[in-house]
Amino acid sequence: MTISIRWSAVGFVCLLASIQPLWGQYDDFPGPYCADPRYGGCCDSRQDTCSVPISTTLCYCDEFCNRTTNSDCCPDFRKVCLGIAPDPILRCHHKGTYFTQFDPPIKDNCNLCRCESNGQVICDRDPCLVDEDLLRSINDNTFVNGWEARNYSEFWARKYADGLDLRLGTFEPTYPVKAMTRLTSRRGEIRRSFDARDQWPGLVSRVVDQGWCGSSWAVSTTSVASDRFAILSKGREVVHLAPQQLLSCVRKQRGCNGGHLDVAWNYLRRIGVANEECYPYEASRNKCKIHRGADLKSLHCELPTKVPRQHFYQMGPAYSLNNETDIMTEIQRSGSVQATMRVYRDFFSYSSGIYRHTQTDSERSGFHSVRIVGWGEEDEGFTVSKYWIAANSWGTWWGEDGYFRILRGSNECEIENYVLASWADVFTKQKVPQQTFARRRLH
Repeated sequence: MTISIRWSAVGFVCLLASIQPLWGQYDDFPGPYCADPRYGGCCDSRQDTCSVPISTTLCYCDEFCNRTTNSDCCPDFRKVCLGIAPDPILRCHHKGTYFTQFDPPIKDNCNLCRCESNGQVICDRDPCLVDEDLLRSINDNTFVNGWEARNYSEFWARKYADGLDLRLGTFEPTYPVKAMTRLTSRRGEIRRSFDARDQWPGLVSRVVDQGWCGSSWAVSTTSVASDRFAILSKGREVVHLAPQQLLSCVRKQRGCNGGHLDVAWNYLRRIGVANEECYPYEASRNKCKIHRGADLKSLHCELPTKVPRQHFYQMGPAYSLNNETDIMTEIQRSGSVQATMRVYRDFFSYSSGIYRHTQTDSERSGFHSVRIVGWGEEDEGFTVSKYWIAANSWGTWWGEDGYFRILRGSNECEIENYVLASWADVFTKQKVPQQTFARRRLH
């Protein structure tokens, strides 16, 4: 029992006392201890009463301290009792911080750094979500790159793997997405620039923050659907649809670990979702609260006042768009569309300008889905750069108030490969009541 007490109760404090970061000195616990005549000095054999107060506990001056491990002994034991000067403790220095091998590792961005017994600093080498060298490289070449980067505190000290896993969340498009019906719009006059926010004021849904949850598949789907309901109903059904219902209730998806866009749109077509006020976003895959036979009324949602709607908000079959012109035509006529893009590390640091991947790193990438709400052109030196205007789902603190511009017409980051849209099942006076949820097979 005595041994256990000596090691657990005093070991930590005395260890700190014996490893001060100055060679052979003890600035925090200067003593004297064993040399103090009030406590009897050094003792033979093992005597647990041969102790001296130190800080808020005790340290020891008995012969038992003359062993390999003696972390509970007084700082001056070796010098006073054995006549041996204390071993020098080598200090490590890393970016303005001094620490020893006995100290906890220090944090350098997203990596831990440890002090070795030889005074060398060894740090983990995982890629960080925010990299100072990458930021410097981008901002030193803004004229060439066409955009600026920023060090976001929300991303600092996070690993790049965290960003790929928890800030994206759309699986690489598979055959069902690639095989979706492709729509070629009847092309009319296409404006040189267009922004759905200006065309339909108050009808384009807000930018949300998906948090540290790989849910862009759900957030972008319900955001596009929300825009379509507001625009196609001419403002009679302005609603923010609930991505949380998709996260919690779509069985074939992985919640915050990602999902397929075709499955999300199929759920909206067959079952529909509630509004976000009724099913708030929690950035986690909780138990689904939608039961068989549920509708807005049975869930005690606040029902819309402009239309007599009680059933969930549903969408028609999703379709894909062929090319740049078809995408622009669709947005100009019906509202925002959903796009899947490949995301690299530099995208996380985007601040403003027309984004294009800088090719400054060779890290792995991930897939992300966003809303395209418009397009435009901008003079860059002697050239004119075309761009898409897209809404991200990382909050308004990121990018251009939550939006970003990205090069248009060159399939930058594959953003023009898989662009999806759907028609909202808006309520009209002539509308025949739909089948109730009870008569539908749960997804």
